[in-house]
Amino acid sequence: MNPLLSFLGLIALLLTIVLQSKELESTRKELERSALAQEKTESVLSEQAKTQVKQQFEGTFFSLLDQHNKALEKIATPTGKWTNGRSDIDIVREAVFERAASNLAGAKDALEKKNGLCGHYFRILYQILKFISTNVPDGNIGINFDGEHIKNSPLAPNEKMYSNILRSFLSYDITQLLAINCHCINSQDTYWKFKLLIERYAFLEHMPFEIDSEAHQLLLSTAEFYDQSAFGKSQFKGTPSDE
Repeated sequence: MNPLLSFLGLIALLLTIVLQSKELESTRKELERSALAQEKTESVLSEQAKTQVKQQFEGTFFSLLDQHNKALEKIATPTGKWTNGRSDIDIVREAVFERAASNLAGAKDALEKKNGLCGHYFRILYQILKFISTNVPDGNIGINFDGEHIKNSPLAPNEKMYSNILRSFLSYDITQLLAINCHCINSQDTYWKFKLLIERYAFLEHMPFEIDSEAHQLLLSTAEFYDQSAFGKSQFKGTPSDE
């Protein structure tokens, strides 16, 4: 074979290899760009989905919060002349605290006898707390709404923020009644999950243990009934009660 032809053939082969390498490199870069674009698209879609979930959750949450505030306003407003200017909350508090029961169980019985006045409000409050725990974005409870998960599942990033918003509307008076309302005997009690939600969200953090500036035994006993998490960073715990 002619050496020149062999040399030219080798050159042609090398050129072919170089061209193919460039084409492969170009194809690789194009695939990388496509993959990157797809990742960005997926990331955008993922963020859009998260935003939509959050918007849907907050839409429902604030709608429920509006219902809560209307129910709370109703029981906090004096109802007529026959009540001597008292609200439903005032009447229930009188039955629970002024005719003092000897223990939390007795106080709960007294409260339940006035269920027609405040029972509806407490049911609304429970449903909102349940909604937060089971539907908050990136939450850890979801459909697993049982005692074990309520008690031990970590809080989602903004879960406590929503419960704090709800808690901020509760006065001292209604918070003290809430502490009595959620008293229960064991995990089979219908109020057990309500109690655990109160503890999960530190709903008694701003509850004083006094009535008319005097420590009240029923309220002091709630510190023994509830897990300490219910009181969060309470400024009231350990002041009048432990002296």
